[in-house]
Amino acid sequence: MKEKFIRADLLKVMTADGIESHKARKLIDLIIEAMADALTAGKAIELRGLGTLEPRERKAQKRHDPRTMTPVSVPARKVVFFRASGSLRKALNGERPPDGAEQH
Repeated sequence: MKEKFIRADLLKVMTADGIESHKARKLIDLIIEAMADALTAGKAIELRGLGTLEPRERKAQKRHDPRTMTPVSVPARKVVFFRASGSLRKALNGERPPDGAEQH
C-alpha cells in the first residue's frame, strides 16, 4: 500500500510553520468543509499548482457480477474528478523540482 498524506501530516506542516495547533486544526476543517460544500453544489475547485477537482455525473451502466456473470445495473452517480496541473504533472515525472510554483 502506498504511503498516504493525511490530515495529521497537514497539521504538522502548518504547526512547523508557526501556526498554533488549535488554529491550524480549525483552518484545515474549514477548508475541507468549504471544498466539500462547493463540490456538493456542483462547483469545480481550482488550486493553482495542484490541479482541479470537479464533480461529474457518471451515467448508469450495465455491468456483470464477475463471480456469477449475472447482469447488474449500476445506477447513475456523482463522482469527483481530479485533473492535475501541468506543473504537478512535470514534478511527478521528474521534469522539474516540485517547488509548487506554477511556471508560465
